[in-house]
Amino acid sequence: MRVSELFGRLVKEYGVGPLFGNPGSTEVPLLQHIGDYILTLHDSLSVGMADGYSQYRGYPSIVNLHAMPGVANSVAFIQTAAANHSPVIVTAGQQDYRHMVYDPLLSGNLVGLVSGFVKYAYEIKSPEDVSVAFDRAFRISTSPPRGPVFISFPMNFIDEEIHSDVKKPDRVSTDIVDTSAVEIIAERINESQNPAIIFGAEIDEYDAMDEALRFSEKIGCPVFSEPLGSRASFPTESRRYAGELLPASALMNLTLAKFDLLLFIGADITIYPYLNTPLLPSHRLIFVGLNGSMRLGENYISNPKHFLRSILPLVKKKGDYLKKPDFSRRTRIAKARERMETEYVSHAIAKYFSRFTLVDESISNSEAIRSEFGYRPRGYFTAKTGQLGWGLPAHTGITMAGARSVLVIGDGSLMYSIQTLWTAVRYGIPVKIIVLRNGGYNILRSYSKSLYPSLANAEFFKFGIDAERIIESYGVNVKVLDRDLKAFEWLRDTSEPAAVIVDMPEDIPDLFL
Repeated sequence: MRVSELFGRLVKEYGVGPLFGNPGSTEVPLLQHIGDYILTLHDSLSVGMADGYSQYRGYPSIVNLHAMPGVANSVAFIQTAAANHSPVIVTAGQQDYRHMVYDPLLSGNLVGLVSGFVKYAYEIKSPEDVSVAFDRAFRISTSPPRGPVFISFPMNFIDEEIHSDVKKPDRVSTDIVDTSAVEIIAERINESQNPAIIFGAEIDEYDAMDEALRFSEKIGCPVFSEPLGSRASFPTESRRYAGELLPASALMNLTLAKFDLLLFIGADITIYPYLNTPLLPSHRLIFVGLNGSMRLGENYISNPKHFLRSILPLVKKKGDYLKKPDFSRRTRIAKARERMETEYVSHAIAKYFSRFTLVDESISNSEAIRSEFGYRPRGYFTAKTGQLGWGLPAHTGITMAGARSVLVIGDGSLMYSIQTLWTAVRYGIPVKIIVLRNGGYNILRSYSKSLYPSLANAEFFKFGIDAERIIESYGVNVKVLDRDLKAFEWLRDTSEPAAVIVDMPEDIPDLFL
């Protein structure tokens, strides 16, 4: 068979399809035996869709990009897939090697371009490489920490005849537990006077939410979620939940200063913005997980699910922390209703879409959205890198993977990847989009208000977008939310691609110190 046929069989046998992409001349030969192809109108969107698809399924997906321009267009999305621990197999066409000495159009160092953002990068040197390289890429993408991989296919190999077998992929086990660490950490917990637990995205990634809940009940101490996590980390309705850590070092230190042991399980620390404050004393920090080391405190490599199961019988109750009821919440929400402010809108979204998976790119409203919506298994996703434009394609991919999903996004973020709507309509993907329209980049206005006040009202942070007409131009039904909230009910119940626009106050929020 030819390389193109082998590629098609590998995609099918490894179960990584459909193939997301935006093809060009260097890719056409490789697509001759691809039966399930999802076309995007910009290369990068295919990576974003595959990222969401992989995360929700917990299994590798595959992308095909157009040579140097397509890969370059997609680097930010590849970086986000890496930060999100998404096992995306990224492929691209490469120019014909027989005239590469002349630096032909579309050629370039593809491996060098992506090597800082992927776990494995290889350019095919011989037709016989394809099966080995594909299998290796698959296994590396699923090995912890999961992440994207890359294979480049020079055109001159695609139509060559080869003799190669296609096997079923081997399962990569992540059932890793450091048994000595379990005993050491249990002893540290039992000796501590006032410990705290910080859970992170790995809890959801490795299906450990139930174990996390049982562990927190056994210990009885406060539970926090990691700062700026990419997905759900702990059931927020739990009476042990003490809230989300804020990323600023000074605020994190204030929150955690009274605890003599800080146990980060499946979590890491994201810092932003820079403050001249040393970060948490290392002698009180223990990190347990599969996705890497913070280079702070003690670090142990273990699957969070199996670690929590193993340590549960060994630990003693250390307290009886109970979340205090917020009696002022109802009053604040009622007051916020008058101007459709963030807290009220977030509350309404949580009410109407409580059984949905939430994809969040609302940026300046994210803290309130997360607080009202809460966390549950595979219930919340966002871009770990803070990238704008990720939300819409990722939501589309998550919806394709079978989730009842809703996207909450700002009007500025929406425009980064608006072409995704064409793909959703083309393939009948029932995306549900809530656009929070405030007419500007409020996250930047807030940052400037706190640190550079003269720029808070700069004109280049503001824009006027006719979001209704733009969305409708792609064939997507759209409504503007009124106070009766009926548009949310319509969005929840419709089976077609649809969007609701919420006009938010244009006041500058206080999001930074």
